[in-house]
Amino acid sequence: MTPDSKAITFFRSAFEAFQRAERDMKITVDRFYSIGGYSIRLRFAGSALVPLMTPALEHLATTHHGSPSLTICLWDSESTGTVMPAPPWSLEDYSARGEVQAHDDDRYFAACHKGSGALSILDRSAGSALWWIRRASLVPFYETGAPLLTILHWWMLGRGLQVVHAGAVGTPEAGVLLVGRGGSGKSTASLACLGSELLYVGDDYCLVRTASDPFVFSLYNSGKLDPDQIKKFPDLTSAANNTDRIATEKVLFLLSRHYSSKIIRGFPIRAIFVLRITGRPETTLSAISAGAALRAVAPNTLFQLPHAGRSTFHEIAALSKQVPCYQLNVGSELQGIPEVILNFLSDG
Repeated sequence: MTPDSKAITFFRSAFEAFQRAERDMKITVDRFYSIGGYSIRLRFAGSALVPLMTPALEHLATTHHGSPSLTICLWDSESTGTVMPAPPWSLEDYSARGEVQAHDDDRYFAACHKGSGALSILDRSAGSALWWIRRASLVPFYETGAPLLTILHWWMLGRGLQVVHAGAVGTPEAGVLLVGRGGSGKSTASLACLGSELLYVGDDYCLVRTASDPFVFSLYNSGKLDPDQIKKFPDLTSAANNTDRIATEKVLFLLSRHYSSKIIRGFPIRAIFVLRITGRPETTLSAISAGAALRAVAPNTLFQLPHAGRSTFHEIAALSKQVPCYQLNVGSELQGIPEVILNFLSDG
């Protein structure tokens, strides 16, 4: 067998293993979501992963109508008693982002998270994917906050939609992307807008349409903060999901059950705001070039998403040229953040 044929045989064996897990458990849980205008079905063998992988998607839940565009099968070996077949590649074949470097195929995609061991597989042609982990207790907090990000990124490629490392807030008429390197204040700025007239699309990952009339779609209703930042948001404590583990994790907020009226599925993109923490009390806005915005959003997006490459870069570059770009000089007085954004949207 060639390496590619070995990989294809493994992909088929993995899906057959899910079907065995389904039969053995005698419990199948289906959840349906509308993501970026597409119908996505999550199909669980058993229920162990349901409370870990669905809360961040609750705001996108929908009733089942017709055939889904993509079905993602989820299972763990511990609760189902079904073993995942061994893949035909070694640990050395994985890149830093987790994708399998030894396998290059436009139809099949695979990646493994080295920390949790979670495996993501997509068959683009069949519209089917698989997410597996050894046991539910290994699901990391950031996977609960941004479930199935890798698979959704792969599947949206070539469909005019791109996952980007960005937050987004706005109104039904228009809003802004909040971008920047880690630690630039995206989550702080996004969450600070919950107490204002602005609506929330996300704080860390969004889905953007970069063709005519750029548009941002919500992926997750979650938010994350460093533990030392939570004191700035006392009203958010009821939405915290992992307060018993914040010694080793960021605080994860699941917002749909507590802030459902503040979450929106998307809006037209009016501008890109690149965040910079100033240390000054006031928040201000200054114009920057499209190139500066591209440098702020592209590196982290490319680094964090397996198989992100030239097409991802081109999508982000196109977006940065289609809308005006600004630097949001973030001040320490949090109420100033939504005020500046609202004033900008009102003036537009």
